[in-house]
Amino acid sequence: MSETDSEDFSENSDSELETEIETDDEEEMVYVNQQPWIRALPPEPEDQEPSNFKENLGPKNMPPHDSKPISYFFLMVTIDLINRMVLETNRYAAQYIASKDYIRRFSRLLDWRRVGEVTFNEMKAFIAVILNMGLIRKANISEYWHTTYKSQETSWLRSVFSRNRFQQILQFFHLVNNNDIPNRNDPNYCPAAKFQVLVDHFNIQSSNHLVPEQNISIEESLIATRGRCTMLQYIPSKSAKFGVKIWMLVEAASGYIFNMKIYRGKRYDPTPRGTTQGSYVINMLLASSRLLNKWYHVVCDSFFTSIDLAKQLLRDHTYITGTLKQNRYMPNKIKNPQLGQNESIYMRQGEVGLCSYKEKEHRKPVRILTTKEKAVNNVHGKPKVLDFYNKNMGGVDLADLMMTSYNSNRKSMKVWRKIVFNLIHRMVINSYILYKKNTSDVPVKSRLSFIQSIIYDLAKDHLTDKEDTVENTATGRGFVKVKLRKLPSGRQKEYSVCSDRYGFGGRRRARTICTCCHRGLHKDCLIDHLCVAED
Repeated sequence: MSETDSEDFSENSDSELETEIETDDEEEMVYVNQQPWIRALPPEPEDQEPSNFKENLGPKNMPPHDSKPISYFFLMVTIDLINRMVLETNRYAAQYIASKDYIRRFSRLLDWRRVGEVTFNEMKAFIAVILNMGLIRKANISEYWHTTYKSQETSWLRSVFSRNRFQQILQFFHLVNNNDIPNRNDPNYCPAAKFQVLVDHFNIQSSNHLVPEQNISIEESLIATRGRCTMLQYIPSKSAKFGVKIWMLVEAASGYIFNMKIYRGKRYDPTPRGTTQGSYVINMLLASSRLLNKWYHVVCDSFFTSIDLAKQLLRDHTYITGTLKQNRYMPNKIKNPQLGQNESIYMRQGEVGLCSYKEKEHRKPVRILTTKEKAVNNVHGKPKVLDFYNKNMGGVDLADLMMTSYNSNRKSMKVWRKIVFNLIHRMVINSYILYKKNTSDVPVKSRLSFIQSIIYDLAKDHLTDKEDTVENTATGRGFVKVKLRKLPSGRQKEYSVCSDRYGFGGRRRARTICTCCHRGLHKDCLIDHLCVAED
């Protein structure tokens, strides 16, 4: 049963202020209704026709079911991506060292030359250490190598890298060539240039390995930071408040991130005139994911939802369900309902349905829009569309929850590097979801066991390389065991390792020398002394 609505539509209110550092003064489009809004009385009859959704769901391009977790990790963080990290890190290190007119004798840059460029196995071990730091959290990076307190030691990290070597790789870590990035005054400047290649890689690999279920969730997430960055946003509803915003499209049931876009700010990502930012973001994510015209069901919050967006998505064969803000365009009976406790009211215009529900007398009513669900209440009198919304809206929150449990989220002066490590952690969580889906018929590892297995497999090749290097250094041609000898009284030589007459600490001399190369040396510098026997 239905009856025609006797009230006119409410006037359009001022557009909402966006929860960002800058605010948009966009106005909501006014849709000229072609059909009247009618009152819908529950229960409406359920659809008896078969669903229009015909996708072949589940993981694709998967390794064998008995594969180790590292195989799923390489689905997201590919060999080509790690090779790119190696190439650009070594390139930036060479550029940085070449830019220095003078390198002091005690500088760590000399260690980079002595040890050599970062290798593929070393970069894998570097990623393993970054992941492990998310599991074992300490106040700062140097504390991972402290040995003062036995109860706080992390001997595994010390076995993989020395502190200086790890910090050197961290310092030079890059994904792109700096010479290819326009400067800030260039009209082609992009604040996301240093990590955009990783975002594009993330989206390609995510879509290559899963066909998501029909219900998908779209919402913003925040990478917490207060660093100096033009992309910095303020979202008071988030616990971190300040950070870089990500628009994300995820599978509602699992939290699998299918597509994402970094929001670079109003200057670099303007909203087209005549539309709201929420509508623009949803259409952009669906189009880039190639999910339009397949009858997917988008679940989103009130920032995105509007009647105009719902009708446009229906024309693109896509459903939507989401809450509505009171200042959005809607009939007065939904906008200002006269409801008691546990009462609801439904209205419909073709396939677009609206519902307003008040759970308790002292609470404000909830307004919700849907183009798929019917006007039906559950046994407690609550609209079933709200149960559907509550069940499927938390996809992004689920993805954030799984990621933050294993993310170090360490303070950094380089905002782009913090974003890169955050995305790597999200790729690990995506690989874990693929692992669970592909091995659903057998017992699966927990997230902790899964990540620990990846950490071990990433680092083991580098540990083998280190053992070979130590053995070759000890027995190789020209390298000998270091011994010290005192010079006769009154004679001294300059230290070969720690003396720097033009730098910090100045010139240092002593009476002990190396018995093989006869250079000045003291016992505290034995570990850093490369002794080559003189011919």
